[in-house]
Amino acid sequence: RGRARTRGDLCVTVQMVRTWAQTIRVHRDTASAYDDLHARVWPEVLNALRDVGVIDMRIFRSGERLFMFMTTVDGFNPDVDFARHLKMSPKCEEWSALTRTFQKPSEDAKDGEWWTYMDEVF
Repeated sequence: RGRARTRGDLCVTVQMVRTWAQTIRVHRDTASAYDDLHARVWPEVLNALRDVGVIDMRIFRSGERLFMFMTTVDGFNPDVDFARHLKMSPKCEEWSALTRTFQKPSEDAKDGEWWTYMDEVF
């Protein structure tokens, strides 16, 4: 949560944030279409992500490997808030179902895991 501090005429808001990194693979033959889809993310999806506390989300691709880097509010809980995000609009559920058709779990994913969380090492 933000906390306002005043310095002279300047008001500064301080907000605690968290960063997250996840990985998954994309089917090689659909990688280009996946990139194209993400060039035009539906507004309902972006709005719902913001509403659950995602400040910034970026996805990078190298071959089949996808890497997602997220900045969220401090209290963000991916297990709770991503599920909440899906319920905010039928378009969010539709987007999730659509993007899953392009994806496959990482080689090191645990049983039942889709996106694999990555540990920060530096």
